[in-house]
Amino acid sequence: MSRQSLAAHTSGQISPAISPYGPVFPIADQETGLELLKLPRGFTYRSFSWQGDLMSNGQRVSPAHDGMGVVSVGGNGGQDTFLIRNHEVRGSGNLIAAPGQYDTAVQSGGRLGGGCDVLRIRNGKLIDHRGTLGGTTVNCAGGVTPWGTWLTCEETTYDGTSAGGKKHGYVFECSIDPSETTGEPIVGMGRFSHEAVAVDPVTGYVYETEDARNVSGLYRYKPTNTARTYGALAQGGQLQAARIVGTPAAKLLALGGNNAVAAVGDVLQVEWVNLDEPDAAPTGGASGPYAEALSKGCLTMSRGEGIWHHGDSIAIVDTSFGRNSAGADGRGLGAVWIYTPSTSNPERGTLTLLYAAAARVAGNNPDNLTISPRGGLVTCDDGDEVLDDFGEGQRIMGYSAHGEAYILAKSNVVISDGDIAKMGRTGQFPADDYRGAEFCGACFDPAGQTLFVNVQSPGITFAIRGPWASGNL
Repeated sequence: MSRQSLAAHTSGQISPAISPYGPVFPIADQETGLELLKLPRGFTYRSFSWQGDLMSNGQRVSPAHDGMGVVSVGGNGGQDTFLIRNHEVRGSGNLIAAPGQYDTAVQSGGRLGGGCDVLRIRNGKLIDHRGTLGGTTVNCAGGVTPWGTWLTCEETTYDGTSAGGKKHGYVFECSIDPSETTGEPIVGMGRFSHEAVAVDPVTGYVYETEDARNVSGLYRYKPTNTARTYGALAQGGQLQAARIVGTPAAKLLALGGNNAVAAVGDVLQVEWVNLDEPDAAPTGGASGPYAEALSKGCLTMSRGEGIWHHGDSIAIVDTSFGRNSAGADGRGLGAVWIYTPSTSNPERGTLTLLYAAAARVAGNNPDNLTISPRGGLVTCDDGDEVLDDFGEGQRIMGYSAHGEAYILAKSNVVISDGDIAKMGRTGQFPADDYRGAEFCGACFDPAGQTLFVNVQSPGITFAIRGPWASGNL
């Protein structure tokens, strides 16, 4: 993503741009034969590891597929791709059987059904899947590391200590070798409603987003141990929060008003401030780290979500940037920011508003985000169903080099009892129209040939292939 890439719509995009891949049509899944996705002509896909499927370790696949990353490529002559996938289980679910376990004491209502699986893909087909982390909750998104692991994030500050359990709201490191995953939290990275992380491969700093309505900070973690190996992050470091230079306690919630940004394309100067208590308890409806950051004049976003490093910058999603019909700040349709570190001062950088949605057809609350090896940005919808001239269904959006969003794919997941029986998945999930369920976990393989993505309900993972070179992805 070029730091010079600025959106053409200075007040927000009002309609989708024309896709370089063409319009989308229902396409049959190569695995089930069902038309589960709408894609441009020439694209194909295969589904696998559905909610309730039997995994290689004998356990059933957990529900609520969410964040995911391509962690490693290797084995079988370098032909195998390893994914690690989150399960954002909130109120129900069985404990994931995995070598890495964090909290097994509090199981009231199945509260601790979150965690992660490792999936091994060969030639577009699943050949192995098994748990690597259990005993966590609300594992939303995360991020891959340059050393071949996955950082999974709990989007909660749930405290189970009163019932004999543990505090939650942490980041955990997962390995593609489940036996290496310890299940120990990286406390120094902060306790808050984490969404996602992105590692700068040059500095080793880990950038973090927080998803808490209008009380979200933007953070980064500077590890003490710079060995860049599994477990190094857990050995301590410095948590920091972003502050807008010259604008104490700046609000980045919407365009204009008392906010610090007036138009798409605005560039803000950022400095990083040390936080003293990364494990502080929530207070006043906000996380402890956010409260300290605010007291030191740091910025506020509405709901920080996806974040991804590419080239010399980092793309960041605020899923509810903007205003609703009542004019309330931080309840809009979403935005994408670009953070670019300073090449001369590691404690400074710039934050540029690349894209903002001014109409639901142009932006349906983007959530998870990824960037292709060729530098093209992709987001996953997580808003209300799109009911317009473009038809129903959540979407995967691509973005031009100038930050204009276009429709890359749409959900067409409508499943009948007959479909479930034909697939041999009776009892795993109910028949329903799932087109309103969010896409999440989008990520490309290193060659840029396959886009992996999840539909959260029912949990399904897809591998999408096609003529990527005919567009900017």
